[in-house]
Amino acid sequence: MTMWQPDIETISGPRYVAIADAIEEDIKHGRLKQGAKMPTHRDLADALGVTVGTVTRGYAEAARRGLLRGETGRGTFVGRTFQQQLICHHENLKRGVVDMKVTLPFEPLSPDLGKTLREIADDPASQRLLEYYPSVGRLVDREAGAEWLRRYNLDILPDNICLTVGGQNSLTVALTAMFRPGDTIAVERLTYPLIKTLAHRFHLKLVTVEQDELGMIPESLEEVCRTQTVRGIYVMPTCQNPTTARMPEYRRHEIADTARRYDLTVLEDDAYGLAAGDFGVPFAALVPERTFFVASLSKSLAGGLRVAFLTSPPRYLSAIKAAISDMVWMTPPLMADIARRWIEDGTADHTLKIKRAEAQRRTELTGQMMADLDITMQKTSYFAWFKLPAPWTAREFARLAKENDLLVSTDDIFAVGRGALPHALRLSISGPETTDDLVRGLTTIRTILELD
Repeated sequence: MTMWQPDIETISGPRYVAIADAIEEDIKHGRLKQGAKMPTHRDLADALGVTVGTVTRGYAEAARRGLLRGETGRGTFVGRTFQQQLICHHENLKRGVVDMKVTLPFEPLSPDLGKTLREIADDPASQRLLEYYPSVGRLVDREAGAEWLRRYNLDILPDNICLTVGGQNSLTVALTAMFRPGDTIAVERLTYPLIKTLAHRFHLKLVTVEQDELGMIPESLEEVCRTQTVRGIYVMPTCQNPTTARMPEYRRHEIADTARRYDLTVLEDDAYGLAAGDFGVPFAALVPERTFFVASLSKSLAGGLRVAFLTSPPRYLSAIKAAISDMVWMTPPLMADIARRWIEDGTADHTLKIKRAEAQRRTELTGQMMADLDITMQKTSYFAWFKLPAPWTAREFARLAKENDLLVSTDDIFAVGRGALPHALRLSISGPETTDDLVRGLTTIRTILELD
């Protein structure tokens, strides 16, 4: 049997953390099976060119995450699979755990799917939803996408819109179509964790750009581009994950100018932009010739609605189409038709309105309960960025929170590179099922902070 040997060179951060991250990644995607025996510390150290101590720390970190288990005299083995961990996670929630880790789009407020399915069943043309269509989606669905994109202050032709199976699929498509192994992408120091995962998978390098309360700092991006060969940037300008930063228009113009000067491809992801409300001018309007814009419906309408609209500059459409075709062939027409109907009949706008109202109600409640603490939110945020008071670290706090039936996201999940961590938590405001659960979670946070 071939020895497991990960590629850790493309993973930022300490080598031992990179080993643990690689283990987690390979378990998630089935490359490491439950019960599989891991290489000895010495063998893996020799294969990776690191010290035995580094491998030991990496295995220990993976064990802390519940990924590995050691058996005296036998070695180290893969523990639960990713799917088993998910099942365990949901069972824990049923036992009363408050989840402020995962951002969910207020599912009880999602549209009436049964009503829409009955309408589709009564439509004589619905049988055609079982046919194959072009990889970019039907024209009627792309026209609905063009209408939806106007809410982002974008006027995009349907011919420049591609349907994908959600925001994650959009990012994967854009990265595989536009970048090659070894290319460098500039990201904020704290960013959406999937970008780290995809960069590792596709052998892309991530370089960090400094950020502040307004998002990516243009001067830092300029310096990075001046000193390194950068091919693209990834940004979430309207509601940055995890900090909730909203980039002002003047800063967007400055970054757009830098993108032009250094010929950068811009990957603009605003998964939480519509929920945040005031959208501003997107990069796809400032530098449309080089920007790919991702408009996912999952966070704004329903998590199970795996549909997103990916805009592309015309010259890159053939590459995007090929990437979609290679991965999924096409977005399921039935799913796309549901999205189209909701956009056309006003269901989508109504759903967005009531979910924004619920988000605002919860952010106001969170602000009241955490008023004396360093917490940042937008008016209708799905999550908040909470900087812990000294001497707390995020991991220590999360450990105690979990012991008290509360799940939170720690700063290291979002961190790229080896810089100091801000000792902060991302708190999902939308994750708790009810307002009472949210209050219980926030109360638990305050209780832990009061511990000596």
